[in-house]
Amino acid sequence: MRARAALGCALLALVHAGAQGVSTSVSLRSIRVEGGSEDDQRFARAALGLEPGRPVDPAAFRRALEAVRLVDRFQSVDGHLDPDGTARLQLVPLVPLAAWTWEGNPLPRSFRKTILPELEKGQRLGPLRLEAFRALAEQRLREGGYPRAEVRAQSGEGGRTLRFTVALGPAALIPSARIGGHPAPYKPETLLKVAGIQPGRSLWTAGFPREAERRLRAKFVKDGHLEGLATVRPADGAGGEALIEVEPGPKVKLKAEGLSLLGPLFGRPRLTDFVPLARADRYSPSLLEEGGGRIATYFRDQGYPEVRVTFDRRVTGGTAERPEAVTITYHVVPGPQRLIRNVRVEGNRELSEAQLRPALQLPRRYFVLAPQAKGETMRALEDRLTAVYLQRGFPEVRVRRRVEANKDGSVDVRLVVREGRQRFLRELVLDLPQDPGFPPERLEGSLLLALSDHPVPLKDGPGRRFGSDRLHLLGSRGTLESTPGRVRLVFDRPLPLVRNDLALVVSDLRQRLSSLGSANPQVRIAFEDDDAQSLVRIQVPPQPLDHLHRVVVQGSDRTRAEAVLRELAAPAEAPLDPLKLDESQVRIAGLGAFQRVDFLGVSDLPGQKDQGWRRGDMALQLQERNPWVFTESFGYDKTQGYHFGLNTQRLNVGGMGRTLDFGARAGDQTLRIPALRRAFPTGDVKRSLDSYSVGYTDPWFLPGTLDSWLPSRTRLRMEGAYIEEAQAAFFARRRRFTTSFEWKLGPVQSVSLGYRFERVEVGANTDANNNPLISDQDLFYLARTPPRSIISAPYLQVVVDRRDKPYDPTEGAFFVARLELANQLFGTSANSSFVKLDVRHQWNWPVGFRAEHGVVSAGIRVGLARPTAQSAEDLPLSERFFGGGPYSVRGVEPDMLGEILRPTSQTGTLLPQIIPLGGQGLALVSLEYRFPFIGQSVWGEVFADSGQVYRSLNPDKNTAAPFPAMRTSLGLGLILKLGFPLKLEYAADWKRIMGRPRSADEQDTQLKSLLISAGFQF
Repeated sequence: MRARAALGCALLALVHAGAQGVSTSVSLRSIRVEGGSEDDQRFARAALGLEPGRPVDPAAFRRALEAVRLVDRFQSVDGHLDPDGTARLQLVPLVPLAAWTWEGNPLPRSFRKTILPELEKGQRLGPLRLEAFRALAEQRLREGGYPRAEVRAQSGEGGRTLRFTVALGPAALIPSARIGGHPAPYKPETLLKVAGIQPGRSLWTAGFPREAERRLRAKFVKDGHLEGLATVRPADGAGGEALIEVEPGPKVKLKAEGLSLLGPLFGRPRLTDFVPLARADRYSPSLLEEGGGRIATYFRDQGYPEVRVTFDRRVTGGTAERPEAVTITYHVVPGPQRLIRNVRVEGNRELSEAQLRPALQLPRRYFVLAPQAKGETMRALEDRLTAVYLQRGFPEVRVRRRVEANKDGSVDVRLVVREGRQRFLRELVLDLPQDPGFPPERLEGSLLLALSDHPVPLKDGPGRRFGSDRLHLLGSRGTLESTPGRVRLVFDRPLPLVRNDLALVVSDLRQRLSSLGSANPQVRIAFEDDDAQSLVRIQVPPQPLDHLHRVVVQGSDRTRAEAVLRELAAPAEAPLDPLKLDESQVRIAGLGAFQRVDFLGVSDLPGQKDQGWRRGDMALQLQERNPWVFTESFGYDKTQGYHFGLNTQRLNVGGMGRTLDFGARAGDQTLRIPALRRAFPTGDVKRSLDSYSVGYTDPWFLPGTLDSWLPSRTRLRMEGAYIEEAQAAFFARRRRFTTSFEWKLGPVQSVSLGYRFERVEVGANTDANNNPLISDQDLFYLARTPPRSIISAPYLQVVVDRRDKPYDPTEGAFFVARLELANQLFGTSANSSFVKLDVRHQWNWPVGFRAEHGVVSAGIRVGLARPTAQSAEDLPLSERFFGGGPYSVRGVEPDMLGEILRPTSQTGTLLPQIIPLGGQGLALVSLEYRFPFIGQSVWGEVFADSGQVYRSLNPDKNTAAPFPAMRTSLGLGLILKLGFPLKLEYAADWKRIMGRPRSADEQDTQLKSLLISAGFQF
């Protein structure tokens, strides 16, 4: 409190020095800031909140000076407002922190590295942050067993040094511990050890009782004492001796009658999943009732509406008063499983059966089985039927269901409808205040939501006309008429009055008012009835609108002011839009420089609650993160073998949110460890992908460039890499440099324009024993590929990603198309130029509510490439398309799709190993169904893949089969969801399954073992 009072006095003294030049309001002519760096001046101007040309009075200028001081990076802030309207600001910045010391009582060993991990060199600690660090250190000492600890902090040398003085006071030691209750069968010393209590050494901290109780409870549960209880508290109620009340209780055995023992193998919950005895922090008899309720709910959801669940507790050891062992048995009588046979409607007069039938159709289980009579299914029928009536203007509709059992165990569902009166809407009127702050063009769009989810402008008549995209309103049109203070939406024919649509209009209107700066958007709605048709009048009463006046940025020590302030989506004096503030917070967090980003009002800062700050005075609190990030990785699949990865990132380079990253991926080509090669096999061919890379990313490159053509934000990415790639067809060394510019065109769309320069050296690969598969010269001749290539290729890439989760999608689509031009004009080798197009599209559809029954995925990929040099017979081997293996046709060995080469030895003997040649064309189609198999952690899948690699897009006319038929494989797999999906798959050619004849190439390239991969088929 003393420190806070001193801080307040200092601020008042500084405020008195400012704004002495004028006594009345003047028009601000200019702002002149002296002292400090460019970043200091930028942050100061943002906190001032003053704009030239606007009037400012002495009180407002003093308030602006107070805001600058709250930036908390200055030793002093002085200012004057001259009579001519010039605002002068003098800054004396703090020096970055270089060292700090701890004096007074020595810190306990447990606190030496944990008391203030947030304190780092380079921070500028003004009085506010210094007080926050001091209070935090004091709080942690008190919570850590020193209840009277005091910490003082003093800054020196202009902020370069910092001295903490610590007075620990007496430690809250636990001198002794007493065991109460009935501890048997545990000994006191065992309980003390489990609780972590060492009398005379352990400290009584704020979290000590809870942690000790948790550890004792975990020990009881581990030993089978599921009803065990433990309470830790001071014996005298205020620290000192610890009293441990324990009741281990008897050993508990859970049993169930009526639950299948094999159920967990098919994804059904175990008894322990239903009864939360082992998971509960404390035992309570109500947990047994809760377990019975969960079992009953589960069976009702599986179509057993008449399930009965009871339980009994039987003593099997000891006495009834002091039991040593008990058995809790749940008795489950599921009753018959009910399936829905028929669903019909009664009481409908205005709507026909044909209009209602789509709402009554239920999806069949696994596409063929009748739906189960679940409670949620019944409720869904009622809700869907009610929704149909509401959409057609029956606001008073009521639906009741009646269920009748049939002799075969199925049920018929009768939905009895009381329709009520149908009402219509002929016109919507929006009345606005006569104030330029409420422009009709910003608010009129809300009315269109009564007609359409995505209004469609029409040009078939006078005025602004719009059509509907809703199924039940197709053909309906509305005309929007706007005048100062009023907007009317008149429909060419009355629409059904749907209260939910009107609620959507009002909700959207409130959102738009909030975006205009209204703190509490007010909207009134009134109905003017004319028989069955209504005119709905929506009124926006006059209300204050706030604007963004200033932004006080705290905690940006290493990050430049330009990098932070340009991420603000709302400029100064713009309407205070909460959505813009949220967008700004997300954009600043996206820089990767901060581990915490908080947007709040200045009045919410410590000590500023009743200081008269306005709603538009905002504060941005930042906490910078460690700029160095280290990550390790391991991966394996049959296509590329195993690899270990090490990545290092340097974040916030230059304080501008830029990133410098270093990556190393070491596979078998680098490590050459036989034991790992045997543990992670790749078949008869050596496969590996090793790389060493350096990358640089600028999230905002050349701001303001081409703003009239493209979005204002350009992301620059540059990378240099050395890659060694060993696959079935070749071994290649790549020296690659890439650069790209990326623009976000929308929430899910992005466009990249880039350039790739690559020098490639290609040779023959080896088998698993490092024996060459073929000589280099034979490979160059037979594959018609140059030994060395220089690829210089600009490219254009478009990505549209609507998936809910990139690595484990359950719904949404993903599209990517890449066009690459490697022409001699750009520096490509004379025998290596080409043009290449690669297009991929994937769809995901959930089965059941939130994909509870699985996900159906479909994907296509089309690749086309043509050599453009007259001297080149084919593409370089490293640029061809290859197929087979994971993410391709899974019934074919990796890379073995398409034409293959059968090498011979020097004596003319045919070698057993075959070599794929790749091609200029690629076509892939896949369809798969993934479904829960054991809970949500183990899924199964069935899939079908079809595809082919075509050697040439312009084959020789004498070729027997220039475009061979696509190869199709059917397979199944197991998916282990361990944070990311790990897949075990096997597939076979459909000809093999059907007993059809296959060629020798098809037999030799068929999948020979399981496929192990991460991710999903594309």
